Amino acid sequence: MNNETLIHLGGRMKISPKRIIMLKADENYTVVYLEDGSVFITAITMGILENRLKEFYFFRPNRSVLVNLNFMVSYEKVTAQIKMKNNEIFKISRRRVKSFDISENKKVFFGLKLNY
Repeated sequence: MNNETLIHLGGRMKISPKRIIMLKADENYTVVYLEDGSVFITAITMGILENRLKEFYFFRPNRSVLVNLNFMVSYEKVTAQIKMKNNEIFKISRRRVKSFDISENKKVFFGLKLNY
């Protein structure tokens, strides 16, 4: 029996947070990008989804993006940019840089060990 946690993403869709690479805001909709390359749109706002995913390794670098840190490839501290597995690069807003304290050597984020 599979005890994997599933997150409700609207309609009848439930997905494991481990499969989500990132979410992008599009007005009152959210575009969800999965690790298998598929993309879909949900009518749930980014704020609600951020709340549902807060216990997993997700970080909101700016108002329009929520990323799964397990799919982060690199972090450039000088420019405050995150590079994701799908080659997208996101700038961390200046107000959120302080909350993004990651040690490249230890791969630790807020005391949690990352899998990247």
